[in-house]
Amino acid sequence: MNKIFRLTVLTAGILAGVACTACKKSPAATATKAGMYFGVAIQPGDILDENKAKLIVQNFNAIVPENTMKMVNIRPTKTLWNFSDMDKMVDFAQKNKMMVRGHTFIWHQQNSTIVNQIRNREDAFALIGENINQIMTRYRGKIACYDVANEIFNEDGTFRKSIWYKWCGTDLYEEAFRMARAADPDAKLFLNDYSHEEAGTPKAEAFYEFVKSMVEKGVPIDGVGFQLHLCTDYGINEERLRENIRRFADLGLEVQFTEIDIRMKMPGSEADVAIQKEMYETLMRILKDEPNVNTYMTWGYTDATSWVPATFHGYGDAHLFDKDLKAKPVFGSLVELMENK
Repeated sequence: MNKIFRLTVLTAGILAGVACTACKKSPAATATKAGMYFGVAIQPGDILDENKAKLIVQNFNAIVPENTMKMVNIRPTKTLWNFSDMDKMVDFAQKNKMMVRGHTFIWHQQNSTIVNQIRNREDAFALIGENINQIMTRYRGKIACYDVANEIFNEDGTFRKSIWYKWCGTDLYEEAFRMARAADPDAKLFLNDYSHEEAGTPKAEAFYEFVKSMVEKGVPIDGVGFQLHLCTDYGINEERLRENIRRFADLGLEVQFTEIDIRMKMPGSEADVAIQKEMYETLMRILKDEPNVNTYMTWGYTDATSWVPATFHGYGDAHLFDKDLKAKPVFGSLVELMENK
């Protein structure tokens, strides 16, 4: 592991970062002044709870719906569109001058039962086209960017054999970007995935080559999303991460950090906490250094409602706020880095 991340227990003793309450201005204002987006994935209930809503507004200047815009929720049947929760999120963001990321149109999970009616590639194209057009025209000028497609690769670099790939191969992925550009010409369009952030792995290489081919074909893609669901067991290969970011810059593309969380084996030790802190900080330093990176989104904000323990058995404490909604020392450290951007 990179020596930056294999910190000693002694180093872990210097964790006393500046908590958000000690900041001269709100972290959200700090991020805005720094010219970056510092955001969080939220659920509908987060903005209905006064304390949680206040925490989100004070500490973040961007939001993404964790599940609300996925097909199973926003279009549960062919004739029923459930825009209520998404409307509330967008209104909340506009009221508080927050950027909104849209997530997502094409995914292998959380599809509604409509997909069971697909009989050929034309049906698949039509369904995705309807979803893109309805959602993007409704929120035109209100949602700044979208993950048009999400997690289309396997770890070995092959394309995931989803229902979309079954019927359409890669054609639908490319055409979805064209559909999205037509629906809202001003929205930025992204291809999002996980475990592809470090150059040199089969998945990272396949992802890069596919995106490169899209650019060469004139497919209207503006950037790529690195989810960055990370773990203190493995750390980050900073050199390979920067290498990957820079080759997307060479293609003229933006890179967004879209779903950051950093889990640890429970119960976490002081050394684990120190490693986690350094990993979060390293990502922020990379954002500061690399001109095509300006978005740092975390996938949830509190350990109280984390998706991590149910997905990664025995792991947790992945987020910037603890189960009592108190900012961890690492949060203050991130704000300090933003202040010096």
